[in-house]
Amino acid sequence: MSHRAAALALPAVLIAVLTLPSALATADSFTPVTLSIRATPVARLRVAFPVRVTVSADPGVLDTSEGPMRIEVKLAGECGGNFQTTPGTTLLNKQLQPQPATGRAYSATAGGSGRPKAYGSQTLCVFLEDTDVGRVYANDESNQVDVSRPCTASARRYDSARTQLTRAQRQLRHTRRRAARRRLQRTIITRKRTLNRDRRQARAACGPGVAP
Repeated sequence: MSHRAAALALPAVLIAVLTLPSALATADSFTPVTLSIRATPVARLRVAFPVRVTVSADPGVLDTSEGPMRIEVKLAGECGGNFQTTPGTTLLNKQLQPQPATGRAYSATAGGSGRPKAYGSQTLCVFLEDTDVGRVYANDESNQVDVSRPCTASARRYDSARTQLTRAQRQLRHTRRRAARRRLQRTIITRKRTLNRDRRQARAACGPGVAP
């Protein structure tokens, strides 16, 4: 647990899962508040990067909240003490629905996305916060995301190949001249081969969940 998490008024053992969708985490007597984080470990520069967080809490743990509870996530070089003091790309900043009910166990999920602005390894900075008083009930900064140059370049080539194939197919649908149709049909065959090659390279560079 980080020194910031240890300093919270309520003890919270935080669970973060940086994978494709998996089983949700649940709270118990040893983990009164849990954060289950779903994201891919590789991102593309300036392309929407999605994240989902499930919050689970034991009965009564969130009873002392005074205002709406929010789940907040930034992609940053370094996490601050709270969401507001963390510089970086906002991925998620939502009021949880439903809000906690007094004396009851709690679970809610929220998702969002943002566009990474710089290459390199960055941290998912996650905060569960009472927005009226600024109290952080739980946080996590244990997961890294690689905003990857090879992934970005490979996926851009795939995007370009897909656009070129779509354009040629559209032209073929609107062309009646026999010679032009034969030329476009040959072009489409070539561009399909290029698309398949670029798809394989993008998947190899980006991994599951990023490249088409």
